[in-house]
Formats: sequence, structure tokens, C-alpha cells
Amino acid sequence: MQCLLREQPRSLALANREYALVFHSVPQNKNSLSVCIAEFVSLSEKPLDGFRRISNRPIYGTLGLIELENSNFLCVITGASEVARIREGERIFRITEVCFYSVNRPTWDHIRQEGNSLDTGDGYDSEAPGYDASRYTSEPFGSLRKLLTNGTFYFSLDFDITSRLQLRTSHAYTDLQSDTMHEQFMWNEFMLRQLFKFRSHLNSHEKDVMDACCFYTCVIRGFSGTEPFKLGMQNVRLSLISRLSSYRAGTRFLARGVDDDGNVANYVETETILDTPNYSVSFVQVRGSIPIFWEQEGVQMFGQKIDITRSFEATRAAFEKHFSDIIKEYGPVHIVNLLGTGSGERSLSDRLRQHIQYSPEKELIHLTEFDYHSLIRSFEDANKIRPMLYGDVESFSFYSEKRNGEAMVTQDGTFRTNCLDCLDRTNVIQNLISRMILENVMIHTRQNAGYDFWQIHSTLWANNGDALSHIYTGTGALKSSFTRKGKLSLTGALNDLSKSVGRMYINNFQDKGRQETIDLLLGRLIDQHPVILYDPIHEYVNHELKKRENEFSEQKNISIFVASYNLNGCLPTSDLEKWLFPDDNPMADIYVVGFQEIVQLTPQQVINADPAKRREWETCVKQLLNSKAKYGTNYVQLRSGQLVGTAMIVFVKESCLPSIKNVEGTLKKTGLGGVSGNKGAVAIRFDFEDTGICFITSHLAAGHTNYDERNHDYQTIANGLRFKRGRSIFNHDYVVWFGDFNYRISLTYEDTLYCIEQGKLQNLFENDQLNNQMLTGEVFPFFSELPITFLPTYKFDIGTDIYDTSDKHRVPAWTDRILYRGELKQTAYNSAPLYFSDHRPVYASYDASIVKIDKAKKKKLFEEIYMQRKVEVRDANSTSYTLIDISGSVAEKPNLIPYVPANGMDKLKKPSLDNRKWWFEDGLPARSIAARPGNDYQLNPDRPVNPFTPSKEPDWIKPEKCLTLENRQEQDPAVNSQSNPLHSLDASHPALIPQQSPSKPTKPSKPERLAAPRMKPALPPRSNPSSSNSTSLRSSPSNIPPTPPPRKSTNTTPQPDLLGSSPEDSKLTWKPLV
Repeated sequence: MQCLLREQPRSLALANREYALVFHSVPQNKNSLSVCIAEFVSLSEKPLDGFRRISNRPIYGTLGLIELENSNFLCVITGASEVARIREGERIFRITEVCFYSVNRPTWDHIRQEGNSLDTGDGYDSEAPGYDASRYTSEPFGSLRKLLTNGTFYFSLDFDITSRLQLRTSHAYTDLQSDTMHEQFMWNEFMLRQLFKFRSHLNSHEKDVMDACCFYTCVIRGFSGTEPFKLGMQNVRLSLISRLSSYRAGTRFLARGVDDDGNVANYVETETILDTPNYSVSFVQVRGSIPIFWEQEGVQMFGQKIDITRSFEATRAAFEKHFSDIIKEYGPVHIVNLLGTGSGERSLSDRLRQHIQYSPEKELIHLTEFDYHSLIRSFEDANKIRPMLYGDVESFSFYSEKRNGEAMVTQDGTFRTNCLDCLDRTNVIQNLISRMILENVMIHTRQNAGYDFWQIHSTLWANNGDALSHIYTGTGALKSSFTRKGKLSLTGALNDLSKSVGRMYINNFQDKGRQETIDLLLGRLIDQHPVILYDPIHEYVNHELKKRENEFSEQKNISIFVASYNLNGCLPTSDLEKWLFPDDNPMADIYVVGFQEIVQLTPQQVINADPAKRREWETCVKQLLNSKAKYGTNYVQLRSGQLVGTAMIVFVKESCLPSIKNVEGTLKKTGLGGVSGNKGAVAIRFDFEDTGICFITSHLAAGHTNYDERNHDYQTIANGLRFKRGRSIFNHDYVVWFGDFNYRISLTYEDTLYCIEQGKLQNLFENDQLNNQMLTGEVFPFFSELPITFLPTYKFDIGTDIYDTSDKHRVPAWTDRILYRGELKQTAYNSAPLYFSDHRPVYASYDASIVKIDKAKKKKLFEEIYMQRKVEVRDANSTSYTLIDISGSVAEKPNLIPYVPANGMDKLKKPSLDNRKWWFEDGLPARSIAARPGNDYQLNPDRPVNPFTPSKEPDWIKPEKCLTLENRQEQDPAVNSQSNPLHSLDASHPALIPQQSPSKPTKPSKPERLAAPRMKPALPPRSNPSSSNSTSLRSSPSNIPPTPPPRKSTNTTPQPDLLGSSPEDSKLTWKPLV
């Protein structure tokens, strides 16, 4: 890959032999955001005319874009050395040189950025011509360049270096996708953020090409190393990868404790990997600062005083978030606390112990406290901690997979080790834990590792400790000689003393600058924003494709039948037709059958589940399906899976097989904190045409009031189930989740039986734990369930319809449920009358709409819209190469391309305003304005407010027709009646305000104030129902309450009436009203 430059108009391009990623500069003003315009082009269609190479050096990867001193820089890797080869085809490189190229300014084009404190091995070192150390401070990117080339940043072009082996797939060695990368360990996420967004706008082919071309490179910080050696007659590799978290990154005394999001300082995931010709083994452990809020000064006369800055109550949320994230990622956690008994460290240990005691996850957290300084004097002394760790070393196990990618064993838990800095003491104990795991591997594989093997192992861990210590403190680890040789020596003690003095100087005089550079790289400085990449063409094309989806896709309906049964370890003793064929409806295209307790949950079965019973059920169900199928229709088993007692079998019509692809299965344990498979879930997913479907059957924690643990099981399964390419259960169009959820009814045994006998199922459902937990959003968000019309399915006396009559009197409950997510149409939901278990089986049927995309049509339509839009924009800009107008300034939300109407959009009317609507022809106003008959007319105040009320009053009158209150009351006492609603209006009402004449009126005389006291309406008299002469309230005139007098108008200007008046009216004189 090469970096090319075009000077006028200025553009940068990353190009290989076939494709190019082009960045166009955009002129900016002081108030605009940093913006570049991005294009992804095929060189066969659009050669890069006018571009030249910036440098002769090859480019290994792209770190991203960053704004420095009002310039947008593209950062690329120009020097790298291979440091590790994890497995065949999985290489890791260390960054030795980077270059920054400005997208929008030529200021730094003449500067040679070739030369660095690390020898790259190709002639570019600190003695090379053109190297000037002063440029590290004079150039805006100098400090960043120094940080990125200090030997602690690593990348891979072959696999996702941010994810551990257990999360990666066997076929994904060269499949780098931004969607599956672990953001926590990605140190250039800020620089790549907009590039990932740009990638999301591309079509699937362009995404694959962009991924393969390595136009973006994800970088970790920490350590990577591999040592090859002979184990018996086999050539094997031992590797170590440490990934430092970027979430609370910083230097020793500026990053301590936890933040409000649960991220801790110096949090590192370290993975030990043993690769052999037949299998690969991986084990992951973590380290990190004590997860409470605490600080420590750098220079103190009598040691470093520890200051706990928040109370226990104010720390709980962050503490619980931290361990919740670890448990969600790895499973149960064993904390190895190496703090001493001094006053400062003891206070941290006391607070840690207190938080664990009150943690809701305490069942999954095991704490071992080991005072390292007082107990360890030699390497042999470190073995004192072995008995405290051995139990979880066995139970957590390790991850192992065959050469074809099939997992044999999975790691189900991790160790979290800490001391004060999580450096020297921590590295020694993590080295010991890693050794204990590898010893287990040797026992299981019946191999013998000699002295040389363990020496290589210790050397890798010593190098790891030095690297992590350099990052956090600026010097190597203090106890590296102890780790390498297994003993303390005088030379090692003197080296540790020298490193301690160096740490003191660096931590107190250089850490602030180092911290600012780290924050700059991670995008955490105040007012720092990512460089925005604008891609107008693809945004428009994707929008058009979504609108025209029906042109390249078609839909068809399929039917799905889902059934669930807790077998209580039994085999079928009765006909299953009532369960699998409850109606006379046509048979479904897909049958999914889930079982719980397919075997008795004995310790022997939990340790080594017997698949024999599952195979019997597979045969039984398949024979029944084919016996009921019509002639010519055949059902085949698509896939099955089993986790101890939980199992799932999927059958499909043979005619559907050509439409089904990408079939995968996975398991998740939740029993005993994720270690045991007596509880857990089995999931199977596949694509039916271009629609993703996922089925999960699960058996959750038991116990009448134990719904919190069931909620936790749900969270563990929902977040922990992963298919290939990092796909979760929620990355599907349709999800059906069913099984024995074990949620109970929160009523007594007697009350529940009474509601069942009375048929009051609604009362039971209102007390159903699953229903209530879903309403509060604790579990199954966005899942649906049809109304339950069947009786509780648990617990029966076996062989009868009688609920539990044993001494325990278990409360009947709907433990067996079927939920779904997505636009499925559910057509049935019921239980079946089978009696050979203490549960009743349930079933549900669905109609699903399947989308089939004609990829050739979609690609052709994409190209048509794309080329059409390119022509439109090019014509609008009148430029030969650039697709976008790059002249002028850019505002905060830039309009970077001229408006090019499409599909007749230029014929649309102008938008409506308050006084004009586009649907009124010839410029008619938006509001109707009533015209007066003449200037000497005004609205009649005696006219009813409702214009549809019949009235003899004219709409307009002349001013002389208006009477003062006294005259009107003298001449017409009925004016106060209820028939005149205008009298109750406020004086400001438009109907009571006389209109001004356009001509200037004569100045009126001072108005006479007339008293108009407020009057409360009188209550109507009560009618005597016993009186024979009583009349109805509606017909009795005496029952009409008097109306208060109208408010007087404050307008003193006489206004002409608009209608003619009678001779009597003309005799009345104008009198101003108040």
C-alpha cells in the first residue's frame, strides 16, 4: 500500500494495485468542525491522475485521522517488525515508525519523518540523515509520534488482535472486521471512529474489499511475544499477549482506582497461548487497580499516602459495574489481592472486602488475600499461594480447540490479580497462575515439559512485566530478575533500586506531559473532536436502495412450529401427536423441539452428559414427523445441541434445505455461577434465504422466590451467547426463546389452586413473576408472548392432572414459556395433555415472512444509482475528477455538495409558512379574513359566538346601534339572559373589540365610567318532585340563572356599523363602554 498526494485541489490517497481510499480537503473557517470528504474507488474505473507518491517507504497500515493545530492529519504505519507468530498465519507486528500527512495543508510536506529512537532494521534510525529530535516538539504531531513508536504498540494484518482466541473463529484468521473488534483494547479507536462510520455506508462487496486491503489498522498497547521450542517430538509455540485497556489509561499517579463507568487504571488482559500441530490452548487472566475511588500523591517524604476520596455508598455503583462487566465477559472471577498490612494498603483491602460482602454478584466472586511482601522471600515461597488457587484453576479450566476450529474445552472464569500498582508483585503471581494452567494442560495431554520450557515461560513473563511497567511508570519492572531466574540476587536488588529512583523522577517531572499525549491519542482533551468523514454519494445511494428494496427482493411466508418440554429425565411413554400435531393445520416448514432435564441432573451427568437419550428423542420425533407428512414430503434433522439436560433439535422440510445456510450452534452455562451446565442454554441459528433466525432453549435457576438469579441467568445468556463473527442472538430478524424459565406465581398454594378452580387465570397472570419482570424491563426486552389461555404447566403428580400433593406443595406456575422477538405472526400458543413428566409440554406456531434478495439485481441497481449520482454531482460541480465541491467554507453541519434534485424533486412547491400554504392556488392567504360591508361597520356583540347557532341578530352593525349598559337594560331587560353568550366574554375577546377605521378618527371626549359589578349566577331553585304542578328543570323559565352583565369595551372610538339600522336604532347615541 502507498500514500499518494495531489496538491491542487489537495487530496491524499491510500492505494494498492486495485483500489484507493481518497481523502479530499475541505476549506474551513474558525467555527467549523474538522471535515474531510472520503471516496472509495476502483482504480480500473477511476485512475488517480495527478497524484504522486509522498514517500518511497511502504505502508503497513492506517492508524486513522486526527486534528492537530487546525490541520487534519492522516497517520500511517511506515515501519514495523514481527515480534510474535501466535499460530500459522497469525503474525503480530510492533510499530517502529509512523508518519503524519496533512490532508488540508502543505506546511509539513517537506519534513522527513523517517528516523526514530527504535531501529527499524531498514536503515532508518536516530542517526539517519534528516532526523532531528527537536521536531518532536516543534511539529504538532511530534509527541504523538514519539508515543506511538516507543515499542509498546502492536498490530496484526492477519487476525483480530483485540480479541482473545476463545472469541475468534477458526475461519476468521484473515477476516478483519471492525464490527467484532474489542473497543476497550483498541488504542486508536478515536482516530478510526469516522473511518468505521464511512465503512458502514459501503455495500457488502466494498466492505470486504476495504477489510482485505487493510485501509484501517487496529492497534493494541501492551506486550506480545512468541518463543518456539520442542515439546517431545513436536514443534510448538508459546506466546503471550497483554492488552492494556484504553478506557482509564494514564500514568502511575494520574490514573488510580476506578471511574464512574467501572473502568479501572492499569487494567490488562493477558493471554497465554500454546500452539501445537494438533490443538491450540489459551488461558486469559486480568489485572487492574482496586475498583474504588482513591488517589495517591507522587512525592512524599514518608511513603505514598493513599487517599480514599469517596464514601462506601458513593462507590458501590462503580464497583458493581466493574465486576458485572468482568463476569459478563469471562464468567466467575477469583480476586487475588496482594496488598500488604500497612495502613494505606490495609484501608484499600478493608474497603474491597466490604464491597464484595454487599455485592449482588458475591456468589460469583471469590477473594484470596495474600500479603506478598511478608510471605515471599524466594521463588519457592510464591508456591505458598498455590493451594489457595488450585480449586479455581481446575474449575475455570482453559480454552482448547482443534486445528479445524472445533472447541474441545472452554474457559469459564478468570483470575483478577492486583497489588498497589498492579505491576511487580502482580506479574510474579500471574506468572505462577499461568504456569499452573500449563501444568494442567500437560497432565491432560500426557506430555512432560522440561526445564527449558519453564525457562522460556518465565522469560516471556519477565518481558511482559517490563513492558507493562514501562507504560505505567516509565521504567522496567522491579522484580523482573526474580521472575526470570526464580531467585533474588544482589545485582537484581541494585537494578530495582536504580529503577525506583528513575520512577520517582519520571512520575514527578514527566508524567503530566505523558498523560496529555495519551489523552490526545484517545481523544479525551477538552473540545477535541474526531475528523468527520463525509461520504455524500454512498449516503444517497443507500437511502435510495432502501426506498427501492422491492425492486431486488421478494418475500414468501414459511411456517414454524416450536415445542418445549421438561422431561424430568423420562422417555416417551405415550403418543406425542397431541403435542406436535395439536390441530388439523398443514404441517410446518420448520419444527424446533426443545427439552429440559432430558437426563437426570446427577453429578455424573453434569460432569459428562450422556447424549444417548437425546439421540432416542431425535429418532422418535423424526419418525413421527415423516409418518404424518404428506407423500413426497420428507423432514430432515438440520442440527441439534445439548448442554447436560438442556437440548434442542431442529427439523426442516427437505425442500427447504437449498434456502438454508450458515447453520451454527452454541452453548452457555449458568449453573453454579457459570461453571456448571446443569442450568444454561442451547442456541441454534441459520439464515433462511436472507433472513436470520435464531432459536434458544434454556433452563433457568429454580426456587420459588429466586427470580433475581433467574434474571441474572437471562443476562448471562443474552450477553454471553455468541456465534461466529461475533454475532449475538439479537443480530437476527427473528428470535424465539423458549424452555423452562422457572418463573413462578407469587401466591400461596391455596390461593393459586382456588384461582385455577374458578378459572381466574388473569389473577394468576398478574402475579406471574416473568410477566412482572418483563414489565419492569429486567428481562426479555422487546420480546412478546401471546395471552396465556392454558393452565399452569408445573407441578403435577406424574401420570395425573392433579397439582403437587407432596409435602412440599409446590405452587403451580407457568414455568414453561415460549417468547418471540421480531415481526413474527403467532397463530397458536397452548399446552398439551401429556402425563409422563411432572410438567406439561407447551407449543407455539408462527408465520414468518422471509426475504430473498437478488444480489445481482441489487448490485446492478447500486451501480446504476451510484453512477447516476456521480454524473449529477460532477455536472453540478463541473470538475473533472473530484466528485464533490471542495471550494468555500464548511459550517458545523456542512452542505458539501450542491443540491441536485432527483426523481422530479425540483417540481415540488415551496415550503409552507404561517401566512401561506402551498396547497392554496394563486397565492391565497392561509387564513380567511372576513370583509366588512363598509368602514363604518363593526361586529355585532349580540351575535352568538358559534356562527352556526340560529339568530336574528345581524353579523355587522353600525356603532350608533351599540347601547350603553343602562340603555340596553332599560330598553331590553332580557339582554342578560342566557341566550346572549357574548356577554360572558372577556373584554379582550376579538368579538367585543370594535374594529379601527382606516381613517384617522377624531379624538373622543373623556369616557364616562359606568359601574358594572360582578355578579355570581343564582342557583336554580329545587323542584318539588312530590308536587303535581312541578315542571322539568329544562322547561321552567325560573330555573334559568341570570347572566352577569357583559364587560365594557375599552375602545372609545366610535365605529360605524356595517348593516343598515332601523329608524329606532338611529336615535341611539354612541356612548363609550368601559
